[in-house]
Amino acid sequence: SLQDCADTIVGGALIKGISGGERKRTSVAVELVTQPALVFLDEPTSGLDSFNADQLCQVLKKVANAGSSVLFTIHQPSSQIFNSFDHLILLNKGRVMYQGSVADVPSFFGNCGYPLPPNFNPADWIMQVALTSAPKELSDAGFFQEDSRPVDDPIVDNIAGKDVLGITLHGNSDTSHVGFITQTKLLYDREVKNFFRAKQAIIARTMMSTLISSLLGCIFLNVAETDFSIFINVQSTFGALLMALLANVFSTALPSLIAFPEERPVFLREYSTNHYSVTAYFASRLTMEFFVTAAQVTLSTLITYFCIGFQGNYVIYWLNIYLLAMTSTALGVLVGSAVSNPGVAVEFLPAVFMPQILFAGFFVPPDLIPDWLAWVRYICPLTYAVRIALVNEFDGRCDDIDTDGQQGRPPVGAGQSNFCDAVLNNAEADPDEVWWNWLVLTCLFVFLRLLALNMLRRKASQFY
Repeated sequence: SLQDCADTIVGGALIKGISGGERKRTSVAVELVTQPALVFLDEPTSGLDSFNADQLCQVLKKVANAGSSVLFTIHQPSSQIFNSFDHLILLNKGRVMYQGSVADVPSFFGNCGYPLPPNFNPADWIMQVALTSAPKELSDAGFFQEDSRPVDDPIVDNIAGKDVLGITLHGNSDTSHVGFITQTKLLYDREVKNFFRAKQAIIARTMMSTLISSLLGCIFLNVAETDFSIFINVQSTFGALLMALLANVFSTALPSLIAFPEERPVFLREYSTNHYSVTAYFASRLTMEFFVTAAQVTLSTLITYFCIGFQGNYVIYWLNIYLLAMTSTALGVLVGSAVSNPGVAVEFLPAVFMPQILFAGFFVPPDLIPDWLAWVRYICPLTYAVRIALVNEFDGRCDDIDTDGQQGRPPVGAGQSNFCDAVLNNAEADPDEVWWNWLVLTCLFVFLRLLALNMLRRKASQFY
């Protein structure tokens, strides 16, 4: 029974966790959750004492009696375990030395000239015969008999979406034993437990968000409250907005970028045994990201908004950064779903996010970008988030400022009455079309999530 260690973590290379025997039984129990038609185990009793080995075999016996086919390899079983087997296949150098009922082993070996000694474990005896006798000698004695039974086709599609054993084929169907809501709920509960167990990661993530936001707040302290009749103050406020957006992009996207490759082995193993669907797994992670990202964005925006002194609506400021962070997370999940190695995923980070910085409109106005390359900005989430942030912060801020006759700053362009309008025009941020930027940013989030879901499903189907 595993009830005594139900609240103990499994552990790993650096954390002790449960014992080796408990880990072995846990791995077997996980595979039995879905009531599989076929259970194949490689030496499940290795590392277990005689009592726990017998308990495990009794459980497998019950599984077999319930209708599943249980097949496993075993070395030197006890006599009690050996006699509980229904069928035995004895292999010697890849050839079938014996195949049949366990009850017929003594008589078969006796007929071949190797009678079972009294009070001797049959498993030990047949191993001794197989290892101490030459293959030719065993063949002459009557072992290695040819099997003349007809062999049926391994896969027969009698039922749509299932193989001959009745196991669901993932490539054709995504059904499971329990409903989607139950799967998502259980997976979400596991995500919550895993999140709070990683205390060091929580502390590091919180400290980094606090440190970066505080650093931005100190560097751009009260910049947004300065005189906007001076162009450098307007440009500095633009830079502060861009840095606040980028800080949340990187801090939220990077964990999602490496999370999927790290959990890939566990996901593939559980998906292969039909524990849950790809959609349920994806939905549980998305739900967890909603709350974690909201908490992280709230911490960051509270620091940057009040330290820098932004004058725009805080709710719009928070919603904009939150939607950008979730869209960037979706982009990270897409890249993470496409690769299998966390190191490879990190290498894609500059290629994914650097173009967004260049096309944001701060370093190079969109009008100066070559026409054959300008279209890229329309698929960058940061482009739309910057426009929303600029409209929220600069729209109407400079209406009462007289910009004529001032020195030390470049003149405003044609059709621009002040520097706020100049910044909005350079970034193509039209206050009358701000709703369009919200819509596109939301659509990018949905599109990237669906694309990542499809990528994850295709990657899983390649293995199973």
